[in-house]
Amino acid sequence: MEQYSSKKFSLFEFNNLETSDEKKYELIDGIVLMSPRPNYKHQEVMGNLFLQLGIYFKGKNCMVFTEAEVEFNDNVLIPDISVICGLDDSNFQRYKKAPEIVIEIISPSSQYTDAFTKLIKYELFGVKEYWIANPKTETITVYNFENETIKDYCKNEILVSSVFDDLAINISDIFIWAEY
Repeated sequence: MEQYSSKKFSLFEFNNLETSDEKKYELIDGIVLMSPRPNYKHQEVMGNLFLQLGIYFKGKNCMVFTEAEVEFNDNVLIPDISVICGLDDSNFQRYKKAPEIVIEIISPSSQYTDAFTKLIKYELFGVKEYWIANPKTETITVYNFENETIKDYCKNEILVSSVFDDLAINISDIFIWAEY
């Protein structure tokens, strides 16, 4: 992730920012961050997680989204995946409540932002669980903010969510390619 400008932006200025490239733009504490489009490994991990979650949540009162904007306290974040429950209408540009689960797939350029800055923001926002998937180490770290627990899951282990009792994902089904 790189900083768009040294200038601090208000939410209004961010909302009116004109861009003409393929980058993702997020606003964190007045700083506009840009990230390039994800590489294929990142997309594979995101797709595999989305597939597993989509199967689990089919027919339930929750929806799984990729890159849905969430806004709180004048911050705009774009998680790789979010699980949002109890939607009356899925026709929104920017979601203004805390998702139940947020997932970020880290890359070398986003590691600090995802593992520290966004971790704090999502906890303050009221997200129940924050998953950080690391394609390089083939692990997923689950931060459960309600129970104040942190657990790492490696290949051949089953990730079990504390938010949804019977949500279990085999980590081997997420990281299929051997190298990053």
